[in-house]
Amino acid sequence: MQRGIAMVFQSYALYPHMTVYENIAFPLRVEKLPRAEVDRRVHAAAKVLQLEPRLQHRPGMLSGGQRQRVAIGRAIVRQPKIFLFDEPLSNLDAALRSEMRIELMELHKRPGSTMIYVTHDQVEAMTMADKIVVLDAGVIARVGSPLQLYHKPDNLFVAGFIGSPKMNFINGNVTSADGETVKVDLGELGTIALPRQSKAINGQSVTLGIRPEHLTLDNSDFALTITPKIVEHLGIHTVSYANLPAGENFVALFEGDPKVAEGQPTKMGFAIHQVHLFDEKGLAVY
Repeated sequence: MQRGIAMVFQSYALYPHMTVYENIAFPLRVEKLPRAEVDRRVHAAAKVLQLEPRLQHRPGMLSGGQRQRVAIGRAIVRQPKIFLFDEPLSNLDAALRSEMRIELMELHKRPGSTMIYVTHDQVEAMTMADKIVVLDAGVIARVGSPLQLYHKPDNLFVAGFIGSPKMNFINGNVTSADGETVKVDLGELGTIALPRQSKAINGQSVTLGIRPEHLTLDNSDFALTITPKIVEHLGIHTVSYANLPAGENFVALFEGDPKVAEGQPTKMGFAIHQVHLFDEKGLAVY
């Protein structure tokens, strides 16, 4: 407590015999703050977390999401220098999750407020972070800003992790690499020429990556015919799911409600400059 660190656990860690008010106030009482200051901070946190009607309830009377909000409130009232969050929004419903994400972002903007936030939710990572540390089996795979990781992934793991839906991967072989242009044979999908310098080597097996949101139904640098097996019409977006001839999953995300139907061959394409290329070790070479 003297170090100015507050942690929110995924498992709540509340005192079951105390009310919501007492749980939130507990760290302030330990610090022996005046009663009026404790009351002010608790009610301020409860208002932000929509817990005012629950202040006299005990944890056993709350839902999982409400318990998690109490745990967040207990950290907020301390006004620490560093917050440690372990997936604090995982038990909230979608609407409240979005609201709490905004509240935590506002909290992060306060002077001297540093947050270390663990999450598997890409939306939380991309919207809340100044810097993301991507871990792969306990090893740091990449460190950078959200847009750096999105636009310039260093490896297959980061490329597949950042972005929703995840990046499409197509296996291929380099048939030519002269320092200025790289040609990749994609089997039945044809050969694509990438007019940029690359670390790719002639004859090397590679993986081409293209994000679902970069696919279009208009004229593009490279086109392929895809037969969707599932199409989701979401109003603002349309998402199609298919399999390529070699068996790879292939997802396309289009704005609005274009004419894409299940079982109907559809010509899709993408711009060359939006392509990513990875070598046999999964490292970016283009």
